[in-house]
Amino acid sequence: MRQMRIWLLYIKLLVAAQLLIAQENEEIISIKPSDSLNFEEKIPLRLRLGIDLYRIIFSQVNDDYKGFEVVGDFQVSEDLFLALELGDVKTTKDIDQVNFTTSGSYFKLGFDYNMLENLKGMNNNISVGLRFASSSHSQVLNSYTILDRSRFWPSSDLPIESGYATGERLNLSARWLEVVAGFKVQLLKNIYMGISMRLNRLLGDKIPENFDNVYIPGFNKKTEENKFGAGFNYTLTYSIPILSKNKK
Repeated sequence: MRQMRIWLLYIKLLVAAQLLIAQENEEIISIKPSDSLNFEEKIPLRLRLGIDLYRIIFSQVNDDYKGFEVVGDFQVSEDLFLALELGDVKTTKDIDQVNFTTSGSYFKLGFDYNMLENLKGMNNNISVGLRFASSSHSQVLNSYTILDRSRFWPSSDLPIESGYATGERLNLSARWLEVVAGFKVQLLKNIYMGISMRLNRLLGDKIPENFDNVYIPGFNKKTEENKFGAGFNYTLTYSIPILSKNKK
């Protein structure tokens, strides 16, 4: 009789165990994918803001140049960044017997595409991009020297600082496209150092009377025969995580 009770106890425990296991299996099967852990990789979308170090340093060592540029980009997908650059320049130059001062501001709007496949935990960029740029500026013709190879006039090599053609030309503008290639390297958490090279193609500019846009803020040197220009920047930026999205 005692053995019968022991066997009945074993059977009850076994049945209870089977019922418990079956209940757990049903709960596991009934779990929806949305209730499980999400193992999809997230892409942090970032806003980077910074400055062009080259223009700041060059302003300190060159008395004829004062300028700055602020830069920013916003990551809209894993490899695509919207980019904006704003700058202001005042510079005095002496080119081809002409001394002039250019001052004004500019903006550049476009995108960068990252071609570097980063290792896990890294966030560097090797990118190509495009910008549409525009400037609003003025030109002041400070002085010019008349080229007289005959030396008929004894004082022909002296600069003319007043009178015909000298003075300020206001409300000038220019528009151009830039092809951009560069890279950004993460130095510390959220801090990046970057260099980019620019090839510019002038689309159009407002020509000042009795002068020319020999230098355009943001575009740099311009000549009558060549509508192409070049430039670069050397940036220090800080990255601010805004939101994240699932990696496709």
